[in-house]
Order: sequence, then structure tokens, then C-alpha cells
Amino acid sequence: MTTNSTAATVTRGSCTCGANTFEVKAGVPMQRFYCHCLYCQQFMGKPATDVTFVRAKNIVIHAEHATFNNPKVLPPGFAHGRGSRFGNPDKGRFAKCARLNRGRCDECGQPFIETIGGSAGMVFIPSGNFEHQDALPPVQRHIYYRLRVQNVTDDLPKHHYFASSQFAIYRMISRLFRRP
Repeated sequence: MTTNSTAATVTRGSCTCGANTFEVKAGVPMQRFYCHCLYCQQFMGKPATDVTFVRAKNIVIHAEHATFNNPKVLPPGFAHGRGSRFGNPDKGRFAKCARLNRGRCDECGQPFIETIGGSAGMVFIPSGNFEHQDALPPVQRHIYYRLRVQNVTDDLPKHHYFASSQFAIYRMISRLFRRP
């Protein structure tokens, strides 16, 4: 199974209305996965997020009409016992959010892009925001599958818990940093 894509046709994308855009340098490797975490469910408004990511140095982002924020914890009552300790998201073992800066379009209100680590870090893009869906790399796995809203019947690896999900993402990211 191929884990990286260097398709030159996957270079542009935008939010739903096109007010914010991005351009990925042609030929750079990307990785893709499904995330079932509570933060992604809230940010995307869907049971799971199809995410493609790339090194920050390989993308140009035009987000003049986007607002970025980084939630520190889940909103009260959001978790309902899933992914939190005793149903209280503020006391959950892993209730703190990763330092992802989540960008939402000011015009259409849709999720646009997520960044972490500045120019030396990573950019996570909802895969639906790419112009050419058929040229994206294949989805490799499900992370935080334990928090799923609905079962998925595919043959992809399913990482249920925090540690295994984080390790799976770490391995995927490390593949991108071994490349130019």
C-alpha cells in the first residue's frame, strides 16, 4: 500500500465559498486519515473527519477571511461520558486539546484548515477542501476510533485509544519529515 502521494494535480483548495485558499507545492508527500476525536467532531460538525496533512513549509495559506482559535478544553456537557472521565470533559484524562489552531471561514462559517507548530510544523486540511479529490493519497487509518459515532466497515487499521492514536499520527508525520 502506498502511504505517500506526490500527485502534482493536488495543489489547490479552499473553504466552501472560496474566500480562503491554499496551495500545496507540487510533488510533496501528504498523508491522510480519519479522525473520530471529539474535537474534530465538534469542529467539523460530523461524526468523523477525513484529514489530509502536509508539512507547513510546503503550503501557502491565504486566510484573510478566517478566524483561528485553539480550544483549551471541550465545552461543558459535550462529551457525555465519551472520552472524558465520569462524563465531565473538564476532568477528562486527555481533555486538553492539542495545540492545533483551527481556522474557520468568516464568510461561509465552514472549517478551512488547522495548523500546528508554525512554519516548522504541520498543516491539517479537511480533505473535502481540496479541488481534486481523486488525486489525494489513500486514507491510511482511523484514529480515536473508540469515540466513533457510528461503526465503519472497512479494512483500515483502527486505533481506539489516545496512546495508539497519537503514535500512529507520529509515525505518519515522521514519514513526511524524512522527505524534502
